[in-house]
Amino acid sequence: MSIRSSGPLSNLVKKGDMTVLRPAIAALVAACMFASCLRPAAASAAPSDQYASHAYLAHVNDGLVAFYSKNFAAARVAFEAALAVAPSDSFSLSFLNASLRNLGVDALTQLSDQEEEDAAKNPRDALAQTRLGYTYMFMAQFQTARGPDARDAFNAALQIDPHLAAAHVGLGIYRLGDNSTSRAKAEFLAALETTPKDVLAREYLSSIYQVDLKDPNRALAYLIDVPNIMPSYPDAFYHLGSIMDDLGQYDAAIKYLKTAIDLDKGHVGEAGQYGLPLLGTVYLKVHKVPEAKLAFSEAIVYGEAPEFSQSQLDKIKRGDIK
Repeated sequence: MSIRSSGPLSNLVKKGDMTVLRPAIAALVAACMFASCLRPAAASAAPSDQYASHAYLAHVNDGLVAFYSKNFAAARVAFEAALAVAPSDSFSLSFLNASLRNLGVDALTQLSDQEEEDAAKNPRDALAQTRLGYTYMFMAQFQTARGPDARDAFNAALQIDPHLAAAHVGLGIYRLGDNSTSRAKAEFLAALETTPKDVLAREYLSSIYQVDLKDPNRALAYLIDVPNIMPSYPDAFYHLGSIMDDLGQYDAAIKYLKTAIDLDKGHVGEAGQYGLPLLGTVYLKVHKVPEAKLAFSEAIVYGEAPEFSQSQLDKIKRGDIK
């Protein structure tokens, strides 16, 4: 999901000849609650067992389908429902804020106003500070001063509750955007100590190992189970396809990338913005030129890395690639 702007919260990833934006999740960075109450009811599942909750998984699935179909209003409702089950879920917090950001600045500002009031009334509430941190992190896309505010909110949350995984994930995303990769990695690992299946922590650790540490095997180990938890999350499939490409497992890469592209129907995230060019690149590696030509042609239609896609298509047409 490429929803972060360039600046302190963006993390450019080089993939072959293409430069893509990491989601903020992973970004790929995404969400809090937006409702008249803005605070969920008591959780019916603890953070450690939310992935065993059929209600939570159903709400997240509905939210992902809506989000990647550009139905951001429906996505907001679904992720609010997911947070009612698991209030400290970093994935739902991220995607709810991402939904609001796509609905408009006013929606995100309204949320921050309410959360600032909640945090002021409850200064020792770690979750209130964490929720405010996620919202500030998304507001930093259009108000750069909110970036440090997000960091401060996450630090405040962790002073109150050092084991709150969502706060570690949020601070890790901030550190990654601030080019402090080692400190970001430490935060994501801390999140996994409390919530071993935390999807965002796993996604960002996978990215660090693939891109920064050049260790695709470790990257794969962190990400491989995510589609089993979130089968409707296209960017997880996209990154698995990219990792398999790095590992030279091209058939697996093609399978993952095709799934990712199919899931991102609205061309919202990384899979929908860069999946076709990467798929075309992998097809060329296995000498499937007609399939590559089709992938690059579709990429141009949908505006996916159009300059790179056009250059590859031109090479194919000239016979430079066979």
